Amino acid sequence: MRTAIIIFFVLLCFCAHVFAQELRIAAPRKSLELGEELHYSVEWLGVPVGKIILKVEGQNLIRGYNCYHITARAFPNSFLKKFYDIEYTVSSFMDVQGLFSVRFEKNRSLDGKKNYTVIDFDPEANTANFISEGQGGEQNLKIAPNRDKIESVNLTTEKIPAATQDLLSSFYYFRLQDIQEGSSLPINIYYNQRNWPVAMKVDKPFLREIRKKGAFCVVKVFPDSQINEYILGKRRFEVFVTCDPSRIPLEFKLNTALGPLYARLSNLPRQWKDSN
Repeated sequence: MRTAIIIFFVLLCFCAHVFAQELRIAAPRKSLELGEELHYSVEWLGVPVGKIILKVEGQNLIRGYNCYHITARAFPNSFLKKFYDIEYTVSSFMDVQGLFSVRFEKNRSLDGKKNYTVIDFDPEANTANFISEGQGGEQNLKIAPNRDKIESVNLTTEKIPAATQDLLSSFYYFRLQDIQEGSSLPINIYYNQRNWPVAMKVDKPFLREIRKKGAFCVVKVFPDSQINEYILGKRRFEVFVTCDPSRIPLEFKLNTALGPLYARLSNLPRQWKDSN
């Protein structure tokens, strides 16, 4: 009996050591996985309301820059369309070598009103050319109550700092950066003709269970920036990414007054399939 107890505690200590070894943030990939396609099911209060698809389409030459072409699509299901009919199709072109945004395109349909936005970034002149056409531009989509006040302080500009990102490229830029527990990664995002300094905060790694996919070491990251309040108001936005080199976002979470809104990964990424 005594021997069995000793063996049990030895095994327990061994398992604890292995567990501690696993909960670390690995060094990132050096490049994006071309063809990576991530599907997310969007749920609010446990009710499915739509889907999001993120994809690294490939590489394109934009004004002499070899760029990753990244797309994001968001659309509601038939249930949500009855109350809020909104769809987004976004393209971001990020320089493969410098990892800065070169071009950003957004098509949005809101209750039948369509808007097209394009931003052309000039990394040599450190300027951004912003064009918005159609109805219901960002100036008309004011979810945040303090937007007017924030706009009065953060004025429109064409000048941008070096290595500036758009909304979509900023997250893929983050995935390629070396991060540590408790660190804060600075990123400048150009959105609605304004510069938004962002500090991407990195929390402590932990194990998270994903239904029918297993348990994964993940780390919670969240933006500390006025852009969060500008777009979402006081709502807190969080992303849970894997600690492996791919930095796969398993879950997006937005806290609202009526409860959290989730976007959860629903497919198995190709790089995980290839590694198994």
